[in-house]
Amino acid sequence: MADAVGTQQVDVLRVASSGTVRYYYALMGFAALMSITVAIHSVSAVRANTSAVGARRQVSGASTTCQLAVSMAASFAVVFACLLLAFAYMRLVLGVEFGGRDGLAVVAIAACALMSVGFGAVLGALPGMPVAGKVGLATGITCLCALFAGLYGEPAMQLADQISQTAPWAALINPAAQAANAFYDLTYYDSLTPFFSTVGVLVAMAAAFFVVAALLMRGHNYERL
Repeated sequence: MADAVGTQQVDVLRVASSGTVRYYYALMGFAALMSITVAIHSVSAVRANTSAVGARRQVSGASTTCQLAVSMAASFAVVFACLLLAFAYMRLVLGVEFGGRDGLAVVAIAACALMSVGFGAVLGALPGMPVAGKVGLATGITCLCALFAGLYGEPAMQLADQISQTAPWAALINPAAQAANAFYDLTYYDSLTPFFSTVGVLVAMAAAFFVVAALLMRGHNYERL
């Protein structure tokens, strides 16, 4: 009968959100994208104009696509292992929470590693550019993508939120943002649908990168070896 109004705070997320945890998710995306240098070195070594080993590979009986697939598989093993170590450090030492879904977090790491290797394969297959130039290009792309994924503090997080709201397509094509979103979706949403949607985007990116890398490798001929 009184005019008093009672309020109760309700959190719609599975766990309370934290800027610190979100920073570590963005850091995982940054680490995944920086790992493209592994595939750059591996795929560049297949090209005939990079080394004597690359020239011998080009004249071997194995197809270019097969050589590319083998290089990507080896790179994936390395990147996946490195990201797993980073995940273990965050989870066990730093105490970063992944919503009690550590097993699915490993699935997200595998998708991030696959995307990283595919992106690195595209840069590694670029003709007419030295390996150092490819690594420099990869570093610049990684730092730019990490900015729009919210890595560099609270202002960057606000920028990432604004971009996600006003231009969702820009966040969709940002591999660093998608890698971070995989862990965000896993931790904060009750449903796994957003998580698997993000993992699907990462896998689709990897597949598209592989096709582009294969076309670049097959479309470049050499006058002499």
